[in-house]
Amino acid sequence: MKIKYIIKGIAVLSLAIAVSGCEKNFLEINDNPNTPTTTTPELVLPAALAATGGVVNNSFNILGNLLAGNWAQSPDFAFYQPQETYAFTSGTYNTVWTNIYADALNDFRYVETQSAASGKVNAQAIARIMQAYNFQILVDTWGDVPYTEALKGTDLLTAKYDKAEDIYDGILSTIDASIAIINTTATGDNPSTTSDIVFGNGTVTTAPAVAMNKWIRFANTLKLRVLLRQSLIPSRAAKVTAGFATLAGKTFLAAGENVGVNPGYLNQAGKYSPLYGAIGFQVNGSETSNYQATRGNKYAVDFLLANADPRVELLYRPAVSPVVAGTTYVGVYPGTTATTTARKDNFSPVGPGVLPASTNNGFAKPAYLMTAAEGFFLQAEAILKGYLPGGAAAAQTAYQTGIQESFKLLGSTAAAATTYYTTSTQPLVSWAAATAAGRQFEAIIVQKWVSNNGFNGLEAWTEYRRTGFPANLPIGINNASGGKLPLRIPYPQNELANNGANVPVIDIFTNKIFWEK
Repeated sequence: MKIKYIIKGIAVLSLAIAVSGCEKNFLEINDNPNTPTTTTPELVLPAALAATGGVVNNSFNILGNLLAGNWAQSPDFAFYQPQETYAFTSGTYNTVWTNIYADALNDFRYVETQSAASGKVNAQAIARIMQAYNFQILVDTWGDVPYTEALKGTDLLTAKYDKAEDIYDGILSTIDASIAIINTTATGDNPSTTSDIVFGNGTVTTAPAVAMNKWIRFANTLKLRVLLRQSLIPSRAAKVTAGFATLAGKTFLAAGENVGVNPGYLNQAGKYSPLYGAIGFQVNGSETSNYQATRGNKYAVDFLLANADPRVELLYRPAVSPVVAGTTYVGVYPGTTATTTARKDNFSPVGPGVLPASTNNGFAKPAYLMTAAEGFFLQAEAILKGYLPGGAAAAQTAYQTGIQESFKLLGSTAAAATTYYTTSTQPLVSWAAATAAGRQFEAIIVQKWVSNNGFNGLEAWTEYRRTGFPANLPIGINNASGGKLPLRIPYPQNELANNGANVPVIDIFTNKIFWEK
C-alpha cells in the first residue's frame, strides 16, 4: 500500500472535486510523522481529528445522503453524476482513501506511539479510539482493507488485505484496550484544550474527567455500533453476544453529547466547516453553485410530509418556484434531467438545521462524527433485541430520546419532538402504533435515518445496506447498474496501481460486505 507521509488539516472541497477529494488547508502542519522532528503529539492530534471530520462531514456525508434518499442533484447541474448514476470508478474516491489512510490513520498512529513513549495515556487512548473509528469507516465503505500490515510506512508498501470481519474483531479489541488505559484524574496527562478539538471545550487541562469520561462514553457507543452492525449475521452471533456482555453496566453518549470536530471554524475561505465549505454559502452569504446543485430527494421530503414531521422545514428549505402551486417543500427524483419546468428553483435546498446561513454562523457548525441521537437509537435497538437490559419500556424511552436529540440538533426542542411522536398514529413514528412484527425495529432504523439526514449520510446509507430500511429507496434515473443500488464503492486507483496484487477483485453491485443484508 502506497502511503504518503504528510499531516493534513481540514479538507475543503473545491468545485472540481466536490465529492471525491480534499485539499490541504486548515490546521496544516508540514512535518513528516515518520521521521524524527520536533512535532509533538499535541500538535498532530487536532490535525488528525480534523482530517477525519473532513471526510465524514463532507465527502462521505454527501455520498451517503445521495444514496440513502435524502439528497439529489438539481436537474440543471451535473456535480453528482457518479453518485446518481452509480458509475463509480477507481478514481472517484481515490483522494478520500488517501485522506483516511495517509493522513488521519498515520497521524493517529504517530500520536499513539509518541504518547505511549512519553506516558501520556489519554492522548494514546484518543488516538486508538479514532483508529477504531476510521477503520470501521473503511470496512463499511470498501470491505476488506489493509489492517494488520497497515500504517508501517516505508517498511511495507504492499500491505495485505485483511478480511472485514477480522478487522471488526480488531476494532473491538482496540476500543476495549483504549478504555482500559484512560486516566480521568491525571491532569498533566491529558491533551490540551487546543489538542482535543472534540471534547476539549476549555475544560481538558483542569478537569480531565469531564473530557475523558466523554471519550469513554463515545468509545462504548462506537462499540455498540460495531456490534449491532454485524448482529444480523448468524455466523457472528457468538461474537456479538460476547461483545455485549462486556458492555453490561457501561454508559453511552448522554443527551446533548454530540461528537463533533471543531478546531474553530471561521467565515473565511478555506476555514469553513467541511460540509459548509463543500455545499454552503460564500463569505458574503450568497449561494454557491454547490449549494444550488444540492436538493432534497423526493423520497425523504415526501416521507417527512406524509408523517407530518416538523423537521421537514429544518432539513430542507422551501422551493422558490415549486412546480405545483401551493406546495412548499418539494424533492427531486434522483437522476431527473433539466427541462423548461425542472430547474433548481423548483426544488427544496438543504435546510437551515443542517446548513445555516453564514449570518447564523453556519460555517462554524461542527463536523459530527456521531450524534447523541444515533447513540440512543443504537441503545433502543440493543435493548429491543435483548442485548442490553431494560425491556420494552427502556427501548421505547431510548427511541423517543433519540427523536428528541434529533430535533434538538436541528435547532428545535425536545418538547416539539414529544408532541410529534405522542400525537402521531404512524407506525414509523409512534412506538405504540408499531405493533406489527418487526415494526419497532423498522421504526428505530427509519428514525435513525431521519436523524442522520445531512449530518452523517454514510451512516444512513450503511444502515440501509444492513437492514433494508427505509424500504423502497429510489433508484436513480439513467443508472449504470441495471437498477441496483451499490453495495460498496470501488477500490481506489492508488491501491490498484501500487498494491494491485493484494487488492480484492469485486463487483460493487453484487459482492456484499460481510454484514450486509
